[in-house]
Amino acid sequence: MDLGEFDAAKFDAKFDDCLAAAFVRRGRPSVAEAEALSGRILDASWDVLLTAGFEGFTFDRVARHAHIGKATIYSRFPGKRELMRALLARRIVIRSDFFKSAGHDLAVEDAFCLRAANTMKGLFSPDGALMERLIDWLEQETGEGQPMRAQAYRDAIESIGESLADSCRLGARASNGVEPAFAARLWIEGLIGHAKLAHTEGASSPDEIERWAADYTRFYFAGLRAMVAG
Repeated sequence: MDLGEFDAAKFDAKFDDCLAAAFVRRGRPSVAEAEALSGRILDASWDVLLTAGFEGFTFDRVARHAHIGKATIYSRFPGKRELMRALLARRIVIRSDFFKSAGHDLAVEDAFCLRAANTMKGLFSPDGALMERLIDWLEQETGEGQPMRAQAYRDAIESIGESLADSCRLGARASNGVEPAFAARLWIEGLIGHAKLAHTEGASSPDEIERWAADYTRFYFAGLRAMVAG
């Protein structure tokens, strides 16, 4: 039997009609269901970017990867810019939550050592490289990439500062000239600076990263303790 040429556009439209009809029959989707669907679209978008790059990124590919109709994507993200903006925001939260959760049951220095290693590995990973490309793309297209990066850094500094204040007797304000926010900023600047230097030297193997993380953490907290004691 000759089925003729497959029409993807008609298939998408039919699929979305069926999906909409299903929602009508059982009522409107809950907020949790709507958020879950948006997250599914964004996760599929990230996977497509990893495999196809920005040049090969299309809503058609995202729809196929997420097993939904393309119209469902457009109902939540009117265009590529809106989707990429939401995607970057989601990946920032995912990365931040991952770093914060690492070592929550460890002593403060052990936890910071683990987070330093995880941060370095994340920056050198395919996900980390794609995150930088996504920031650059969004900055070029909308001017929002760098402000979103800056906000992520500010949030990290605040979180790290709170952890240092709670664990190292820095207090909410300066203790012997050591302010939690300043100490947190130095910690992050050390990580970012090392990542840039190590990248140029090719020193990004897991063993090298873990050795550096241990040395950096030991040096950092020795200096911090000396400043607090002084």
